[in-house]
Amino acid sequence: MKKQIISHLVSLVIFLLPSFLVVIFLKFIGYRIGRKCRFGFSWVLVNDIEMADKSSIGHFNIIRIDRLKLGKSAYIGRLNVVNGPLVVELATKAAIGNSNKIVRGRLGFITYGVAYLKLGELTKITSKHHLDCTQSICFGDFSILAGIGSQIWSHGYIHEMQGAGRYRIDGGVEIGDNVYIGSGCIVSMGVRIASSVIVGAGVTVARSLIQPGLYVSGAMRQLPRPVDPDVREDLDPVQVPSLCERVYLKRAKA
Repeated sequence: MKKQIISHLVSLVIFLLPSFLVVIFLKFIGYRIGRKCRFGFSWVLVNDIEMADKSSIGHFNIIRIDRLKLGKSAYIGRLNVVNGPLVVELATKAAIGNSNKIVRGRLGFITYGVAYLKLGELTKITSKHHLDCTQSICFGDFSILAGIGSQIWSHGYIHEMQGAGRYRIDGGVEIGDNVYIGSGCIVSMGVRIASSVIVGAGVTVARSLIQPGLYVSGAMRQLPRPVDPDVREDLDPVQVPSLCERVYLKRAKA
């Protein structure tokens, strides 16, 4: 209860006071805040904040997560929504631009365990992208989610042939170093994108890209329906009784 009261007090201070007063207050109550950090007028409801020198949070963000860690000169821009039981870690000079939506569902009923959004050194999410962090989404160094309107999903659904039955498949997304993802792309759950990959604009990445190169859209084709999840070797059932639906976790490929 005491921790929740402190978190709400911190959020009010960040929302109402000028940046230099926010820094003084946060240091006074024991938060690890470096030199020349800056805070815009944003709603930041976080259990733990750690900010290295010259890192910053811009104006008019809604950040409501478990933990936030910003490396040296890392920043979060303006008008972002970052919401859910989530740990966000930005390395040196990494950035979340403007008007992005980064979300995770309620813990215990929809989601389970710990999920991370990690951006490596100088990696950037630009503007107006949507990231679903049901499972972790991790970028390496010197990568960029470019342009606008891309989506990264760490869960998906398979519906039965008839009736209301369905099940969910979860899978974290890993993106390597020096990766460029163009505007308007969709990355599916469980995908791994190797280092030095270029993904052209408007591409749907539904399978892992394990070799460096340029990947662009291809013609649509019909594929067989997925087999029963209980006989698939790449799926493990998630044994969390409180979840509201049947869920399987996709195994990471070696």
